[in-house]
Amino acid sequence: MAAPSITLVGLSHRTAPVAIRERYAFDEEGARAVLADLTAQGMREAVLLSTCNRTEVYGIGADGLTPEAVRERVVAALCAAKGTPVDQVAPHLYAMEGVGAVRHLFRVAASLDSLVLGEPQILGQAKTAYRIAGEAGTVGPLLGRFFERAFKVAKEIRTNTGVGTGQVSVGSIAVDLARQVFGNLGKCTVLLLGAGKMAEAVAKTLASAGAERVVVANRTVDKAMRVAERYGWNGKALEDLPALLTDADVVIASVAFPGFVVERAGLKTVMARRRYRPMFLVDIAVPRVLDPGVADLEGVYLYNIDDFNEIIAGHLRRRAQDVRQADAVVAREVEGVDRYLRTLEIQPLVSELGRRAASLRERETARALHELGDLNEAQRKVIEALAGSLVNKLMADPLAALRDAAQSGGADALADAARRLFRLDRDADNGTEGEGERPR
Repeated sequence: MAAPSITLVGLSHRTAPVAIRERYAFDEEGARAVLADLTAQGMREAVLLSTCNRTEVYGIGADGLTPEAVRERVVAALCAAKGTPVDQVAPHLYAMEGVGAVRHLFRVAASLDSLVLGEPQILGQAKTAYRIAGEAGTVGPLLGRFFERAFKVAKEIRTNTGVGTGQVSVGSIAVDLARQVFGNLGKCTVLLLGAGKMAEAVAKTLASAGAERVVVANRTVDKAMRVAERYGWNGKALEDLPALLTDADVVIASVAFPGFVVERAGLKTVMARRRYRPMFLVDIAVPRVLDPGVADLEGVYLYNIDDFNEIIAGHLRRRAQDVRQADAVVAREVEGVDRYLRTLEIQPLVSELGRRAASLRERETARALHELGDLNEAQRKVIEALAGSLVNKLMADPLAALRDAAQSGGADALADAARRLFRLDRDADNGTEGEGERPR
């Protein structure tokens, strides 16, 4: 029986454009459905992490499932949930196993693999994914161990390195782009669509950038007002969008909406009413809420998060030392995981040896007690304790040597020798327990 192994299958901003990422984004209800499907397909453990910039499944297959079979089941579950063909997503997927998958998890939780280095939202999103899987009953000892460790690694990196300082977010990059186009945002009318956590972060950045004429629009007006009133702005309902667009110079969209909140036909009418005065739009929502078709309208300049690469590249160059320090923390923790996973690899052999030792002890104790005849309870206990002590002491050093060899990565030869010495392979072939000399 092979030891269980963690397998990761996913896509992210590094492998898939936003048009693909938004297609495979999952809310809580969707994540629960995928986890239920994976359980039905024989997955022992599973966590689905879905954010604006990535969808990843971390899974542990049931006994007998190979990593290849796990990958196939994960891809099938994702595509079934979205009603899409496998060949649509396959070119954008990556897969990792064992220690590589755990290393990736650690880097993701610490925001080292994020679109914007150091953004804080990913840790909360990873914890939410872990909670959903826990409630769905798909977190077991392995994924539980690795995710809990990932959270500690992320906290250490944010506390002891510079990754979390000088924080930059997707929202702040959107504001920077607007400043590059208009210069002084204090002279612009800014329309912020949304009032969730991302929109709140954008609002804070806009205020710091000197934006004064800002309107926050949301489906729930009370939420829009709550965000707007912190900075002396106005809050409006999305129903007022045509009039709001007519006045806006900058539109930053971070709203959850079924479909496009701004469509090409409607914005075409708005632009004619504005006499084609330039409008700068940034869509940082996933799925996107601004119709990509508006980009070819006169006077419209549309960006989404896939257009941030140049700014992000400069940010990464400035933070290279912070990344090296953080990766050193990850590398240290991964070494411990590697030793643990290597120990798991020889655990089936250790268990088999333990069963062999227990079988021998029980059989030989029973034979000795039978031959000794009538003994009182105290005498019987002495015989049983002696047999147990001898077996445990004889097995202690071989088992310790196997575990030590596994942690150093050199267990194969020793494991083969143990199987030959204890005749485990022969016994498996013969269907016996390898009892050695039979009682006469």
